Amino acid sequence: METKLVEIYLFVDPLGRRCNSARKIINRFREDHMEKIKLRIIPIVNAKKVLGYARKNQLKKLDSFVDKNNRLSTNTYQACLAFHASTMQGKKTGHEFLTELQSAVVENQEPFTEKLVFGIAEDMETLDLEMFKEDYRSDFAKSIYQRNLKLAAEMNIQKTPSCVIIKNGVESDAIRVDREIEDELLHAICGLDKVTVANAIDSNHSQEEKIISNILNFSSLSR
Repeated sequence: METKLVEIYLFVDPLGRRCNSARKIINRFREDHMEKIKLRIIPIVNAKKVLGYARKNQLKKLDSFVDKNNRLSTNTYQACLAFHASTMQGKKTGHEFLTELQSAVVENQEPFTEKLVFGIAEDMETLDLEMFKEDYRSDFAKSIYQRNLKLAAEMNIQKTPSCVIIKNGVESDAIRVDREIEDELLHAICGLDKVTVANAIDSNHSQEEKIISNILNFSSLSR
């Protein structure tokens, strides 16, 4: 079947290094690929990732493990809300905001603070700062986050970055990629049938294991 539409659901930690890389790869793929691609970025707090990072990077004496873990979770959650607030002023604006946020925190190693968030919003010509602040603190932004958590559970998302790819609206053949997201793999998924795609996903497992682990079988997805 000819691929006419590709929908990509990209689940990310908005403050994560690997998630920043995955976003860039998928953006390049979207720009270069011939098929029409619809990208939905879904930021979530990855509890396992936060816990592992906290264990590796806990500070001495004055900063307990629990405090470190709580702070990381809170920062990521606030970054998710900030992204949702920015998308309320346009999807393209939201993607631009996330790019700037990840550039500051991930690439330039700036500490995540509310001041940083508002500074990025203020510097963006496409964002109304006061509206952004109101949306950032709103119950509506929190409800969007909760709906995204439900969607992540329905798609069995276990880690970030992960993406779910649907071709031509055929949800029963949706493919979840939860390993390294690479340009070659994206092209293989969007251009081949599902059995061949399974071969491209992980050569270290049997074909049957690859199909079971990467082909999602559900009748409907929350939008």
